[in-house]
Amino acid sequence: MNPSNLHFPAAAEVAAEEAARFRGYSPAERLRAIWSTLAGGARLIEHSPKRAFIEAYRQRQEELAREAITEFVRRHAGTP
Repeated sequence: MNPSNLHFPAAAEVAAEEAARFRGYSPAERLRAIWSTLAGGARLIEHSPKRAFIEAYRQRQEELAREAITEFVRRHAGTP
């Protein structure tokens, strides 16, 4: 086997293939794939030695998102 014949795809190629595969899924399969990814992330966080930091960071990001939404609604919904 000649190592010069090996081809390692670029990250963009891999992402394009995965996106095409995902677009081919049914809505139920898409939801299962999304939930599976989220569950995998939650498991990683549960077992991480930096769990406290990750949880605090996640909570702060949620607070910032709520503040941004509140500010957006205040500005654009006409409420004082």
